[in-house]
Amino acid sequence: AYELWKGGKGVEFVDSSLDDRNSPCKLMRCLEIALLCVQENPNDRPSMLEVSSMLKNETTNINTPKKPAFSKQVDEIGIELLSTTKLEKCSAYDVSFLEVVAR
Repeated sequence: AYELWKGGKGVEFVDSSLDDRNSPCKLMRCLEIALLCVQENPNDRPSMLEVSSMLKNETTNINTPKKPAFSKQVDEIGIELLSTTKLEKCSAYDVSFLEVVAR
């Protein structure tokens, strides 16, 4: 979804049964809001109150979505690659924290 949207082809991601020919921009706005909600950095994600406001008010400007936390990519020879972030619980000196491990 992110790659299609980024390439200006977000409409290709939308299920044709949901196609609203009278206002296709509504579906693209929903896609952009959804992409904001899955951005890699949790601090970049909107709160539920902000999401509700963006959905209710179509004239409110929204930020440009950044890279999602999970994305499927295809390399140059066509092999699918899955980019994910795995959280592992660690403990050092009785202080617990989460370490991000890229796969």
